[in-house]
Amino acid sequence: MSHIKVAVRVRPLNAREIDSLAKMVVEVNKDTISITNPRLDGNTGQSDVVDSRERVKSFVFDYAYLSTEREATNYASQSQIFQDAGHEVLEAAFDGYNACIFAYGQTGSGKTYTMMGNGEEEAGLTPRILQGLFSRVKEAQDHPECSISCRVDVSYMEIYNEKVRDLLRPSIPKRGQGNERFTLKIYPGT
Repeated sequence: MSHIKVAVRVRPLNAREIDSLAKMVVEVNKDTISITNPRLDGNTGQSDVVDSRERVKSFVFDYAYLSTEREATNYASQSQIFQDAGHEVLEAAFDGYNACIFAYGQTGSGKTYTMMGNGEEEAGLTPRILQGLFSRVKEAQDHPECSISCRVDVSYMEIYNEKVRDLLRPSIPKRGQGNERFTLKIYPGT
């Protein structure tokens, strides 16, 4: 793993969006995400748009996934996300590097589903990486000529409303007992 890679995953419309007759304005083509401004898509009767660049904006990423319709040929499954992003993190860890997956997005954007999944068939990155990690550790230790020892340190953190929470230790010890909750403050210009 030589550098930071950025992946974007497009989720299906949720029930609230469907009820409000929202329309999908995001398209995925290989590593490119294109977003159409619904106010300037040609269906509103606005003819004063001169610059077509304002109608569609495109962005290129290391990975771009469309996970809106399972039947679609380009549907990105949990398995595919793991093969592209999770497998590389797992390999980096076994090569002795610290590895991190940072899921970012607004509430309801699909971070938890991508990271944790839903059941065994739709397992997310976290259970797949951990399963691969511990399988490889056991495989190495079961090998007759193996003389290595392994130590696995894992953190699973959430930053929400400027509060950092350890998701592997949901209860917070009383003050003075260590591992206290701390607040993250971001100051512009620093």
